[in-house]
Amino acid sequence: MKTILSLFQALIFLAIIFASSVTNAKQLKYLGQPFPDIKQSWRADDYELALDSLITIQKSEPDLLPKRRGEYTGPVYDRFISEDNFRYQLDIKQPIEVRREESVRVSIVLKEMMRTYFDFKAKKQPYGAEALGIVSYSLRQQAIFFTLTVEYWLTLPPQETQSPVKLAELAEYKNGAASLLSSAFKYLALSSFFKRENLEIFGWELAHISPELFVHLPLAKQQSILIQVENLKDSHDYPQVREAMTKLHANLQELIEQHQKIMSQEG
Repeated sequence: MKTILSLFQALIFLAIIFASSVTNAKQLKYLGQPFPDIKQSWRADDYELALDSLITIQKSEPDLLPKRRGEYTGPVYDRFISEDNFRYQLDIKQPIEVRREESVRVSIVLKEMMRTYFDFKAKKQPYGAEALGIVSYSLRQQAIFFTLTVEYWLTLPPQETQSPVKLAELAEYKNGAASLLSSAFKYLALSSFFKRENLEIFGWELAHISPELFVHLPLAKQQSILIQVENLKDSHDYPQVREAMTKLHANLQELIEQHQKIMSQEG
């Protein structure tokens, strides 16, 4: 059965590559569903198209979702989490309002992609590597959103940056980012839910990515997340995860101290 499935996946991948190289089309087919070109960087429209197709495939062929480091479908999955997809959002030649909108739309799609790959009924996640990879990428996307927000904030008149509406909007974004980061560490704690190798990779990804987002969070949220990281460094089942969290804990502790110092100077 596995051999047949592998051959089928090989044919799927070859069909995608053939369509891309021969037709040079921007839209391809994956299991009969329209799919963006994996050889081109994606924008929000591409992510939304891919999500619609993934949901359809998940319902009809749940064993054939693109796999991380998959022998045949790995390049498809790699496009989901490619740093190259951030190119447009970070292009300062483009209007900041449009780039922020792109960032928000992609974040929404990534959240739904996570749900497509997660199977909360399973004792062990069949797509654990894929789901956790999208979680990591979502954190990176959130960090970029706040980079864009700082850039956007600098374009506003001083009185507008202090308006209750703008401040409430910013607080909502920060609370949402804190929830996403907190959830990521909760996933990392689920050693019975994910394969060991997936959690070890995820732990190092979080150690690398988290500080970029952490710096934008309110102090109370930072302190709450620091406690999560401290618990993981002290009691996680896997030594490599504990090591990653130990390094991350030191970095986050330093960021909190810097945050407290700035607040005391302003106060």
